[in-house]
Parts: sequence; C-alpha cells; structure tokens
Amino acid sequence: MLKCLLGKITQKQHLTAGESDYIMKRIMDGTVSDVHLGALLAALAVKGATETELASFAGAMRKYSLQVSCPMDTFDIVGTGGDAAKTFNISTTAAIVVAAGGVLVAKHGNRAKTSRSGSADMLEALGVNIFLSPESCMEMLEQIGICYFYTRYYYYMMKHIDVVREQLGISTIFDVLRPLINPAHAKYEILGVNDPSLLEPMAHVLDRLGVRHGMVVYGQDHSDEISAAASTAICEVTDHQYTTYQICPEQFALPRGSRDELRGGTPKENAAIARQVFKGERGTRRTSILMNAGAGLYVSGNVLTLEAGIKKAGQLIDSGQALEKLEDLIRMSQNMRVVEKVKLAAYRD
Repeated sequence: MLKCLLGKITQKQHLTAGESDYIMKRIMDGTVSDVHLGALLAALAVKGATETELASFAGAMRKYSLQVSCPMDTFDIVGTGGDAAKTFNISTTAAIVVAAGGVLVAKHGNRAKTSRSGSADMLEALGVNIFLSPESCMEMLEQIGICYFYTRYYYYMMKHIDVVREQLGISTIFDVLRPLINPAHAKYEILGVNDPSLLEPMAHVLDRLGVRHGMVVYGQDHSDEISAAASTAICEVTDHQYTTYQICPEQFALPRGSRDELRGGTPKENAAIARQVFKGERGTRRTSILMNAGAGLYVSGNVLTLEAGIKKAGQLIDSGQALEKLEDLIRMSQNMRVVEKVKLAAYRD
C-alpha cells in the first residue's frame, strides 16, 4: 500500500485523511525504509500538502508522543522556522511574559535548525532543565503556570527521521508539522509561518486540531512571528470563524525598528537578550516581545483586545513579573530534575 500511495503523491494526487494517517503511522513506527521516507518527503514537498493531509499527519504524530495527560487549557506560541531571519528567541521570550500574566503556557520546541539558537538551546543557556517527564511538566503547570516540552525528547522517533531530512537538504512536511504537535494539545496558539500562502490553510488546520482561538502570523519582513520591523499578516481563527488582517507597530504606538536589531546569536547571547528585555531594555526587541506576548494574552482570553494585551505585556515586564516567572521556571525545572532522580533511584531499589 505504501508504494501505491507514494505513486499517488508523485502524480500530485491528494491523499484522503485515512491514507495520510496510514502513512504517518508507518513513519512513526519506523517501518518505512530510508529510501521510501526520502521519496515520500521529496514527493510531498513537490506536491504540497493539503489541510486534510496536514491535520491527519499531525493527529497521527500526536499519538506517538510521550503521552501527556493535560486536563488544563494551555497556550503555545511557536513558528515553523526556515525564515532565515535569525532573530533572537522571540516566541520563547514572549511565552514567559504570557505566563507571567496568569496564562497556562505549555511551550514546546526544539534545538536550532536554521538559526544558531533554538528555544531548547536558549532555555538551557538560561539554566532551565528541558528534560522532564510528562508528570513533572504537569506539576510545573499547576504550580508556576509554565512548562517546556522538548520536541526531540517527547517525539524520540524524530531522531532517525531528522537524519533523512538533513540528507535531503530541503524543506519537508515536518517543518510545518512540528508546531502542530504540542504534547499538551494547546487550545490557544499563535503559529508563525515562513510563507504567506500558509496563513489561511494553517488556520484551518489549527481549527481541525481543536484550537479554540488561534492566530497564524507572517511578518512581511519574511519572519515567522509578529514583526517589530514590518507589517504582519494575520489569520485569526475563533469559533470556526476566520478573519484575515494586518497590523504594524505604529498602530499600538510602538517604535518600528530594523530586522538587524532583532538578530540573535548563540544560546548564551540570546539568553542575555531575554534578560535585558525583562529588565526593561527599550527598543525594537521590546517592541517584538510586547506584540507577540500581547497577542498571546489576547488569544488565550486573558484580555479582550490585542491592544489591551500589548499594554499588559509592558506592565508585566516593567513590574518585574516576567523576570520573576523566568526565575520560577529555572528554579522549578532544576528542582524537578532532583525529584525525578530520587524517584528513579527508589524504583531501581
């Protein structure tokens, strides 16, 4: 059947939901050879994936994660990457501000692929322990309102898949799927894309996956986040309704800067940038965090409008609450490391 479906894709015929589910389960099971996996990824890249295929692929992948029992409604902000903007870790920094506002944030991410520092890299540089069990992550959510799921740790089968992807050297379906596979199945999400043609299709995919209120965003400077250096196109989805519009920093009395001012560096450098923003540094970096965190506060229902969210994000930073939330995340993630080691020792005994 796999060869038959591969032939269908190469002929640029779209897959049904059942066919998509079958293919992804075979990939996740590890029963697809490297040759067939490479052929599937290349063929899908040429054909392009439909909303049905993306939703089915993501749904199948979620079943192969380390299982997380999360009864709480959570928020995530994540991008597809691949935009070559090489900014500092804006989404991760913004997520911490959103958590400081009282929103339950289940952030997930990975190490760097197209930049020098992925979310996992920066958090480790800050002192966060990213290797935590589902139980520990849930305890962190309950106690401090934020946790982090390291994609490679929760989707351990991706290690082999990534080897094939790197050998192909092209963008693949997994670049788009990664932001959709949060183990906690976030109900509120901001998803950044690196191609404006993905705005509305990905909003429909979020809707199919059960997101109650979400935004798909594309910065006109080719960034996969709300930009502080250009206008940003947004497709907002709520209650199965879709609204597409544009925003810019000037609408919210914020200074527009240049992309160069948003550039990041090594994990250590990006960690220092996050701390500088949390300590009140003014400028383009702050604008980017205010806009993205403000959108997160709005999407999660913490405030009624985007403008109110941006204003509150500034207050959370200036009051020191965002920096305090970062310290909570560092401290508790390290404490949970100790707890897990004690539990493992007791189990072995």
